[in-house]
Amino acid sequence: MKKQRDEIPVLPLMIALLLAAALLLAAAPMVSASTAPADEPSPRIEFAETTFDFGTMYQNEEVTHLFTFRNVGSALLKIGKVKSSCGCTAAMPEKRELPPGGQTNLRVTFRSGSMRDRIVKHVYVDSNDPVEPRVTLTVRGEVKVEVDVSPRGVYVGKIQVGETVRRTVEVTPVGVDKFKILGISVDNPAVEVGPPLPLDDKRPGYKLVIELGPLEKPGRINAKVTVRTDLPHTKEFKIPVYGKVVAPEDAHQDSPQQ
Repeated sequence: MKKQRDEIPVLPLMIALLLAAALLLAAAPMVSASTAPADEPSPRIEFAETTFDFGTMYQNEEVTHLFTFRNVGSALLKIGKVKSSCGCTAAMPEKRELPPGGQTNLRVTFRSGSMRDRIVKHVYVDSNDPVEPRVTLTVRGEVKVEVDVSPRGVYVGKIQVGETVRRTVEVTPVGVDKFKILGISVDNPAVEVGPPLPLDDKRPGYKLVIELGPLEKPGRINAKVTVRTDLPHTKEFKIPVYGKVVAPEDAHQDSPQQ
């Protein structure tokens, strides 16, 4: 009969190995914070403010504001793309590169155009800041209205070659008792506007009869009617006129009525 091999106890062996590992770790030299590698230099962008409230303004006016920013980092700051949420807002930095401690401005111009009531627009500034690569600036305020145009634009749809269409636009004061129309001009010879006429119900304001055509060949129509007034803020406003002139066989439906 063969003699059984002595079994090695597993648990005491594991405990011995763990104690040996602990002793090795305790004997290893400690690395202090002073001997650790320092962070690499990096730029940091910091704006003095990220929101500008212009309060109130009127249609067809513009306001400009300077957003000041600086480089509070330890490397060269480079400004990348600067874009806005709509074409009504333009933004341009005075400098594209700033050394550590440098400071400059970002000029933001907002044009109200035909907007009205409360508005909020954004400007996005990209840079090589590793922590905040994009900063969002906000421009907000209220656009007041002195004159109401109904409809705001004239869309005649499809009209046939040789055809003439007429549309009526009402122009009424808002926040003022009355105003005068000083002049009317059109940037397209295919569009004509008659003299301002009083409204039928005797309300303050005017009606304008806009006539398009006749045109001799197919094509798209894009025109702007510019109306000059004696209003203190809305010196002028524009009425867009657009449509499409087609050959008779292409006119499958009537032109929409305004």
